Amino acid sequence: MNKLWMILCILGINAYATVEDEVYITIGSDAVLSSQKSLNAPKALKQSSGITVMKVKKSEIESLSHLMHEKFNRCGGFIVHDSKAEAMEVLALEGIRQKAKNLPFADFTIDQEQKATKLVSMVKEFPIRDMILELSKFQNRYYKSQSGVDSQAYIKTKWEKLAAARNDVRVEYYKHSRWPQPSLIMTIEGTSKKDEIVIIGGHADSIAGWWGRERARAPGADDNASGIATITEVIRVMMESGYQPSRTIQFMAYAAEEVGLLGSKAIANEYKDQGKNVVSVVQFDMTNHKGTEDLDIVFMTDYTNQAQNKFMGALIDKYVEGVSWGYSKCGYGCSDHASWHNAGFPASMPFESTMRDSNGHIHTKRDTIDVNGSGGTADHAEKFARLGVAYLVEMGK
Repeated sequence: MNKLWMILCILGINAYATVEDEVYITIGSDAVLSSQKSLNAPKALKQSSGITVMKVKKSEIESLSHLMHEKFNRCGGFIVHDSKAEAMEVLALEGIRQKAKNLPFADFTIDQEQKATKLVSMVKEFPIRDMILELSKFQNRYYKSQSGVDSQAYIKTKWEKLAAARNDVRVEYYKHSRWPQPSLIMTIEGTSKKDEIVIIGGHADSIAGWWGRERARAPGADDNASGIATITEVIRVMMESGYQPSRTIQFMAYAAEEVGLLGSKAIANEYKDQGKNVVSVVQFDMTNHKGTEDLDIVFMTDYTNQAQNKFMGALIDKYVEGVSWGYSKCGYGCSDHASWHNAGFPASMPFESTMRDSNGHIHTKRDTIDVNGSGGTADHAEKFARLGVAYLVEMGK
C-alpha cells in the first residue's frame, strides 16, 4: 500500500470515488455546450451523426434532466449507459437507426373498419381522468422512492382487474437490479402471429425539482400520468370488447425514464438480444395538454419510423373524427421511443403539442390536471386513446 493510498484510507476518502461517481451518457450534440456550461464541465468523448458520448457525475444526472426540460423541452433528453463501451456502441448503430427510421416493418394497411369503428366508439373520457387523478395522489412516482414502487403496484392491480376475465392475458413486473421501481408489462398473447409483437408504452415515473426527489411533490398529471391513463383506457376497451389479436400485444409502463430512459433501454436491449420480432412500438408520453392551437396530435419525426408515422396519421383521418395532426421534432433521447429506435425497432411518438408549445408545468408540483389546457378534464387524452385503439385493431390483425 503506497503512502497516498494510506493517507486516503486514514482520512476516510474513497479512492475509487471519482471513478464510481461517473457514468457515460449519450446526448444530442446540440445540447453538449449547454450541458458543459451548466454542469461541472462534463467531458465530451466522441460525436457522430448528431449524438455525443459524455462522461458525467452521477450526482449531476438530476440537474441534467432539469436542464434538458428547461432549455430543450425534452423529457429525458439523454440516455444513461451501463458502461463506456455501451455508450460508444450507440454511435456505431447509425445504420440500424436509419433502418428503424426508413423501412416499413409491417404492411400498414387499413381494412378493419367495422371492428375498429366499434371499439373506438367505446373510449370514454372519465376513466382516463379518474386514472390521472389517482396517479397524481402519490407524493411522487420517482424511480428510487417507495411511492414510485407503490404507484407501479397500483397500475398493476388496475390492469389485472381489467383483465380478470381473460386467460390469454398476463400482467408482470419487469424488475431492475439497480433501483427499486419496476417496469410493468401486460401481454395479450396473439393467435396466428403470436411471435410478432406490437407495443404501446409510456413512462410511469415522475419528478419535480433538482434535489431530494424521493421526497418532492411530483403529481406528474401530464408527465406522465396522462400517458399511462390513456394506455389504461385502451386496455379497458380491449378487455371489455373481448378483442383477440392475431399478433401479440404488449402494454408497458416504464420505470426511470426521467433519469435517462433506464427502464425502456433495459427492455428494448433485452428484446434485441433475444431476437424478438417487434413489428411496431408506440410511445404515449404526455397526452392531455392542448398546447398547440391548430394541432391536436403531433408526431415526432426524429428517431421514429416514417412509414409508421404516416400510417398513424391515416388512422386519425379514418377513425378519430375531428382531430387535426401534424409533425414536430423533439431531439435525441426525448422519450422512451428512443430506446426502441436505438435497438433497431420501428417506433412512433404521438405527442400532445409541438415541442415549442409543450407544457411548462411539468417537472414541478404544479403539474396537475387543472392546469393542463383541457379545463380539468381528460378530453385531449381521449383523442390519443381513440388513436391507440384504432392502432391496435389495425396492427393486431
